Amino acid sequence: MDLTDLRAIPWVFAWSQTRMNLPGWFGLGSGLAAITDAGDAEVLRRAYRDWPLFTVLLDNAEMSLAKTDRLIGARYLALGGRDDLTERVLAEYDLTRLLVLAVTGHDRLLADKQVLSRAVALRDPYVDALSYLQLRALAALRGPIPDEERARLERLLLLTVNGVAAGLQNTG
Repeated sequence: MDLTDLRAIPWVFAWSQTRMNLPGWFGLGSGLAAITDAGDAEVLRRAYRDWPLFTVLLDNAEMSLAKTDRLIGARYLALGGRDDLTERVLAEYDLTRLLVLAVTGHDRLLADKQVLSRAVALRDPYVDALSYLQLRALAALRGPIPDEERARLERLLLLTVNGVAAGLQNTG
């Protein structure tokens, strides 16, 4: 296995690796804001309480937000050199997090899911370390390096991809 094998990784897997979990929440904040800005915030709270499909939608988004690491995600986004995109993604994350908490009535993400909350808190330091190693490898691989160093960094990158996926317990 080498880096050329990674070309088939789905888009969702890539966003999971960056610790943003973007497909699980991006755009939801803007949609919720459109309703709250129209003065219908109470409609959303009632829908969360009374409509099982909406409840599941927000609970899944909340789980995805809890698995998102904003700081690490921002570092991955910075690798792309698109400050406008980075700003847009992070602003949507902040908005979505704020409104999901407001609609669910939770004071923190996963407040009503103690087991999952604890599992995320326990695994994060380990996955964070792998993410930072992955970021360093990606940054180094973008520059001129000797072949033997490139091979070592590619191996490190592949190991961190596997480790992050295992640590997150999902691949998208």
